[in-house]
Amino acid sequence: MSLLLNGTKTMTFAGTEMQCLEIYTGEAYTINLNFTDSVGNAIDTSTWNIDADAKFYTVDTVTYSGPDEVVLGNLTELAQPTVYTVSAAWANAAAGQGYLYVGSDITNSGNGTPNVTLANSSANSVLVITTVEIDRTDPVSSQTDLNREPLGFIVRYQ
Repeated sequence: MSLLLNGTKTMTFAGTEMQCLEIYTGEAYTINLNFTDSVGNAIDTSTWNIDADAKFYTVDTVTYSGPDEVVLGNLTELAQPTVYTVSAAWANAAAGQGYLYVGSDITNSGNGTPNVTLANSSANSVLVITTVEIDRTDPVSSQTDLNREPLGFIVRYQ
C-alpha cells in the first residue's frame, strides 16, 4: 500500500522515500486520507485499524546535493515526549475515508522546535517522522497484515 498526499514533496529517510509536508510553527493540520483500489474505487476499511505515531530526531548535518535533494546526516532519535498530538481515525470507514491530525503542540514537545536548519549551520535540526499504521486481516491467509507509512514533517519558524 502506498500513500500519496496531494501537494507534498518527497524525501528519502534511511532509504525509504516518504511524503514530506512543511508546516509552520504553532499550526495544526488535518490531512484527509482516502483509500482506493488500483482503478480509483473506494475500499471498505470497516475491518481495518488505523493509528498514528511520531518520532523525533536531531540531525547534525544538512547538505544539498542538487536543487531538489536535501541530505540529512547523523540522525539521532530523541526521547519520546510525553505531550504532543498526532492521531488518525476513520471518518467514513465504509467509503475508505480517514484522517491524520497533527496538533500544534508537536512544535512544543520538549525536544525543541522541529525545523531543518540551513546547510552548513552549526545548529542541530529537529525532524519529526510521523507514521500512519494500518493493520487488517488478509482475506486469503487470515493473517494480520501490518503496513506503516512514514510521513516526514518539516516544521519551520513563521
